[in-house]
Amino acid sequence: MAQLVSKTGPDADTKMSQKIRLLRMLNAGGYSREIIVELLAIIDWMIQLPPQQEKELLETIQRLEEEQQMPYVTSFERIGIEKGMEQGMHGMQQGMQQGEASILLRQVGRKYGQKAAEIYRHKIEQADPSALLEWSERILTAETPEEIFH
Repeated sequence: MAQLVSKTGPDADTKMSQKIRLLRMLNAGGYSREIIVELLAIIDWMIQLPPQQEKELLETIQRLEEEQQMPYVTSFERIGIEKGMEQGMHGMQQGMQQGEASILLRQVGRKYGQKAAEIYRHKIEQADPSALLEWSERILTAETPEEIFH
């Protein structure tokens, strides 16, 4: 059926309604979740939609998942999503830490000169977030760079 829809070349709205119809037929057919997921991948490959319709289709699939309490995302996909999120969070933390280090280096350079910033560059760049926070507070009252880092 998906092949027939793809060959006839209907407009995007018709394609989307046909994809939803096929999904409902799969649900009504009593197939296992694994079979439905595999067939959805084939249907998705055969009947491609523009980005806006794809978004609407995903929302419809999400509603069907909730109604029928049958997720269409496999456990492997969920693991991949979770892993990606963890990597993203780790990347954000690293980026924030680099930003904090960069700001502290700039402050040291402005207050004590670029030579002092270069002397402490490695220490600042290798510091953990708590040390960076402590040093960024100490710079406000420190008379010398040594007071910040010792």
